[in-house]
Amino acid sequence: MKKLLLPLLALVLSATAASAQAGPGPGGRPQRTPEEMAARQTEGLTRQLGLSADQSAKVQQIMLARGQEMQAMRGQLQAGTADRQQLREQMLAGRTKYDDQLKAVLTPDQYTKYTAMQANRREHMRDMAAPQDGKVKAKDGKVKIKAKADE
Repeated sequence: MKKLLLPLLALVLSATAASAQAGPGPGGRPQRTPEEMAARQTEGLTRQLGLSADQSAKVQQIMLARGQEMQAMRGQLQAGTADRQQLREQMLAGRTKYDDQLKAVLTPDQYTKYTAMQANRREHMRDMAAPQDGKVKAKDGKVKIKAKADE
């Protein structure tokens, strides 16, 4: 019985550790791989911009490279081996690089529509992050936003 208990305990502990490492991403959603994110982004851009099959394949490769680079930067940040400000600058440089690559693949009309979509997305994210005349409290890794009551 004791001989069986030790391997069983080791199996349970390793399974628990593995599930903890592959835990959910931001917002409690499961973390997607760069391949999954690239496929999803490409599908969305193909639908929204009316990409051809050739454009779609090129966009897929650009998004995959971008996702892999971002994943590596997140890994450095989580491991504590990189400076936050330096990573921010690298991410901004990467955005410019990948936008230039997309500009080469898309038609001028598609690129104009793409940049407008990105600007709307950034504005929406900024609006979501900023409290609207309320109070923000952060405690134990949780953020609470209390909206100001209308008078």
